[in-house]
Amino acid sequence: MKKIILSVVLSVFALIVLFCQRGDQKNEKDQAVPVRLEAIRQLRLAQPIHTSGRLASSSEIKLSFKIGGILDRISVHEGQKVQKGQVLASLKLDEIDGQVTQARAGFEKAQRDFKRIQNLYADSVTTLEQLQNSESGLQVAKSNLEIAEFNLNHAVITAPSDGCILKQLAEAGELTGSGQPILFFGSRSGRWVVKTGVTDQDLIHLSLGDSASVKFDAYPGRTFSAVVQEIAAGPDPQNGLYEIKVALDPVPESLFSGFIAGVDIYPSLKEMVSVIPFEALVSVSSLKGYVYRIDKDSLAVKIPVRIAYFLGDDAVIQKGLEGIDAVITEGAAYLNGNKKVIIVDSR
Repeated sequence: MKKIILSVVLSVFALIVLFCQRGDQKNEKDQAVPVRLEAIRQLRLAQPIHTSGRLASSSEIKLSFKIGGILDRISVHEGQKVQKGQVLASLKLDEIDGQVTQARAGFEKAQRDFKRIQNLYADSVTTLEQLQNSESGLQVAKSNLEIAEFNLNHAVITAPSDGCILKQLAEAGELTGSGQPILFFGSRSGRWVVKTGVTDQDLIHLSLGDSASVKFDAYPGRTFSAVVQEIAAGPDPQNGLYEIKVALDPVPESLFSGFIAGVDIYPSLKEMVSVIPFEALVSVSSLKGYVYRIDKDSLAVKIPVRIAYFLGDDAVIQKGLEGIDAVITEGAAYLNGNKKVIIVDSR
């Protein structure tokens, strides 16, 4: 009998404990989480395009001779600043001078021949055809002399403008061909530019005159303003990128061709985007994440979103916020599933 009474008492006690536990779980489940709500901002923005490139003069020229020959001397060295008209390199003139002398002698002979035939024709001794042939020979001889003198004048390389020798591509005594680069020259008459490349997806957002900012490792902490100066119409066959030239505003610092630069371009073509604080995002992976909204029953509902890019402490959302006016910011990290919430503040 005692055993039966004890069994009944234990069963009642177990039922009481189970009822209390269920009550605690229900209270815990019904307990609302305090959160802060912030309205989604609709702004007209353009995604900055980040890239890198190489600093160069706005006008970089490969200087060469018009004709081939033996390189006599190079009067400059790499990195040297030069002035417009300064002689930079020259060929040996022995052969070229001989060609000029030969052409001049041929021209003088053609002049004498033409004068003689002209006099004979006036006396009706020669025919009109002989006179015309003599005149043609004189014109050919004159052209040969002009060509020889032109080649002589271009047997030296002079600086086309004030600038700097970027690279020396040959040495004195070498045999050079017509058009073979001898010096790589950078003009100082124009602005410095950064040559970079962008993808076709970025290209469609760019326009001439778009603003940009440039940073160099040589000047840490400094940012230089610039604008988009040129946009290539076709891709580079080697990498498939479209070359962009970003022109720097005049700066007092000494810059050198070849500096590696980080470039941020700000397209003028803008579109309406949804902007939320970064703290509203949870479970962020790559450009995907989640946010919480509040439904009519004060429950937090988890919504997947796709991130376009980050802008300071904010995130620009590409997709997922359609039809939503506000998201949970503070307290979002403590939510799990359809949790009941209470708004303590909203913005």
